[in-house]
Amino acid sequence: MKLKICNLSKIYNGHHALDSISLMLEKVHTLVLIGPSGGGKSTLLRIIGGLEFPDRGEITINDQPVLFEEDALLRHRRTIGTVFQAFNLFPHLSALQNITLPLEKVHGYSATGAAAIARQLLTHFRLEKHAAKKPAELSGGQRQRIAIARAISIKPRLLLFDEPTSSLDPEMTAEVLDMIKALREEGRDFILVTHEMGFAREIAEQVALLADGRIIEMGSVAQIFSHPASALTRNFLAKVLRH
Repeated sequence: MKLKICNLSKIYNGHHALDSISLMLEKVHTLVLIGPSGGGKSTLLRIIGGLEFPDRGEITINDQPVLFEEDALLRHRRTIGTVFQAFNLFPHLSALQNITLPLEKVHGYSATGAAAIARQLLTHFRLEKHAAKKPAELSGGQRQRIAIARAISIKPRLLLFDEPTSSLDPEMTAEVLDMIKALREEGRDFILVTHEMGFAREIAEQVALLADGRIIEMGSVAQIFSHPASALTRNFLAKVLRH
């Protein structure tokens, strides 16, 4: 993944959720965003995914600019797989149907083709026995794994994970993190927002710490976790790694 962000800003009710953020990554497989709550991580992820409009600034992914015009954004969203902390599954549909519906309605697959892709993914991630279950019949970890399978079913060029384990207990968290780790090993490019610092250290190639709408520091895992240059980074890590 090649990612370039230039002077990106987003303002809500006079508050800078993002304040002239810029970064350049020539080639990175996994970027992890960390930092205090309200620092701008989720806003940045949503703008990259085309779910929010910036007030100013530019984004380029793999040398292709993201055009913040509705028709262009519809095309862009079809190339991005996004997984939210709240699962966002349709409660009245089965696990299988939650995967096939966007394939049919958004990406133009036939019902047979969509079902084949969905069943293949459910089998690949050992979820096939849950295919007919509705979200209410699944554990939180299973619901999130179904959401991840749906995100990758569209063959995205980039995956975005926004705190995918924040509402899960430790056992379910482990299930989801194992699935994300498997996706990394398959060579998929993604950006992950997480509060799981141990997992961030294990999976990231690059780490960026956001606070107050700005990128305070960005670098390799070793640099950020072992030799942070910023006092704010050191203080944040001292707090979150204490427990």
